[in-house]
Amino acid sequence: MDGRTVFAAAGGEGFSAAAARFRAGPCSVVLLRDLSAASPAAFLAGSEQAAFGALKIPKRKAEWLGGRLAAKLAGADAFFQGVPLREIEVRRELTGSPFLVCRGERRHVSISHSAGTCGAAAGTDFLGLDIEEVAPRHPGWYRDYFTPAEREGRDEAAMTGLWAAKEALFKALGLGLSCDTLDADLSGPGPVLKGRALARWEELGRPPFALERFDPGPGLQGRLVWGR
Repeated sequence: MDGRTVFAAAGGEGFSAAAARFRAGPCSVVLLRDLSAASPAAFLAGSEQAAFGALKIPKRKAEWLGGRLAAKLAGADAFFQGVPLREIEVRRELTGSPFLVCRGERRHVSISHSAGTCGAAAGTDFLGLDIEEVAPRHPGWYRDYFTPAEREGRDEAAMTGLWAAKEALFKALGLGLSCDTLDADLSGPGPVLKGRALARWEELGRPPFALERFDPGPGLQGRLVWGR
């Protein structure tokens, strides 16, 4: 989807925020900003409350809380309608990949945050979402992380979008940035994989997938990868 994302006032179990909700294929996507959580215990599970309380840096606390809440809301939209948010728990694999657990059921989720905007998507097993801020970067960033074909004719915003697309794809593969970013060439109409990215995709059974852009707000680029 390329249209402008519309944020509106939203509130619920112990929080208020500006929120945007939309569908992309089978996925529910939730974006949050300006989050105010007077009572995080209203929507956090017991283990999540302990983890949140252990965080000391305000920026990290805000990102963690916004990402968890967005994940719970996306999961509620996609799978757990009517379930209290505190019963939808966000956990992580040993690799760091997040997933949802609710009443004995486990579901995939993808989380990202950048420049005060947090987002999450739920809906398919092969899934990755990323949000990145458009900002000046060192010339080495372009040279080291992108192929010459990817760099050709693209401005700063477009390159940031490519970076978000790579991150989203590697999240869907369960690799994160442990993978060489040059293992995915996104210069053409479809991704061309090699190396560890290709091996992982084949290990998963070569699932077909879509790569879509979305608008998280001014100065940001968003990308979503989901299994067809």
